[in-house]
Amino acid sequence: MSAAPAKVTTGQSREIVAASLDHLAQIVLPNGRFIYAHEAGDTGNVHDGYNLLRHCGTVWFMARAATATGPSPPATLDAIRRAAGYIGRKLEPAPWAKAGQPSLALVGRGMVKLGGLGLGLLALSEVRKLPGALPDLPLGPDETLARMRRYALDEIDGDDFRHKRLLATGEVTPFRSDYYTGEAIFGLLVTGPSDTDLTRVTTSLMRRGYGWAQQSHWMAYAACEAAERGVVQPALGSAYLTGLMEGILSDSHYTARRQSTPIACRTEALTRVLHLARRRPDLMTPDFLTRIRAHAAENLSLQLDWYQDGQFWKGDDARKVQIDYIQHNATAFLHWADLEA
Repeated sequence: MSAAPAKVTTGQSREIVAASLDHLAQIVLPNGRFIYAHEAGDTGNVHDGYNLLRHCGTVWFMARAATATGPSPPATLDAIRRAAGYIGRKLEPAPWAKAGQPSLALVGRGMVKLGGLGLGLLALSEVRKLPGALPDLPLGPDETLARMRRYALDEIDGDDFRHKRLLATGEVTPFRSDYYTGEAIFGLLVTGPSDTDLTRVTTSLMRRGYGWAQQSHWMAYAACEAAERGVVQPALGSAYLTGLMEGILSDSHYTARRQSTPIACRTEALTRVLHLARRRPDLMTPDFLTRIRAHAAENLSLQLDWYQDGQFWKGDDARKVQIDYIQHNATAFLHWADLEA
């Protein structure tokens, strides 16, 4: 029998979060883009590619980490401001918006992806909490976020959302993501009240176990927000999150892949539920929460196999470091530090 993994301590978690934030700040370029991917320990050995959604998610982590570990040095705040400013420059009016209801779309390569709006909402709403880190937004932060929210809410289609459009024509493409819906609901719930349509679609999705098959950490975030804010009934919140957690707890395949980020995303979901349980202890039994905590602790110990100096690389098969690898892994440690404090 193999020895139990060493417990990840609060101090160790905080050090990882601070080092990850520092590394990300160092790889923000003057125009606000990141060095998107590089070999571990060598930021000069870069990989091609860029992903706007992952940019937004990374800025969201950086702002959260800066708030948690602050006060941040001016260079870190400046890096966050530049990276957030890059998001702001990607916002464009949606030509197909309803008359008198202007909205802002997050545009990459002529396409509008719903998940980007969700993560952009999270990023800008978190950055505005940091004094000196919010970039200049021509409409101001309140109106900018309001118009982004309007775009996402307008994409509700029956009991789900439309996921992707062409900016020029508004044409809806057939593309579907396993994660955009959760990202959109989460961003909307964090940045404003739930209206009738958002409550209806969130309730419907949770009732049918949307996101269980993918073990979606974004739906874990969304469902926790919905339960915490009273958007869904307690019984539904409990049933949905229990089903999602059981799927993760009973799955040994994702750890067997020996890759950092599939593990980290599930650790995010596990630890977010543990945070919810602090405020809503009635939703899950103590024994079940003990299982969740033990599983999260084991995952975190595994994630350290692919970590050094604020960098998380892909896994045993590749030492590529990508901004979202750092985002997801370091966010899991950020959650853990808060839980253990």
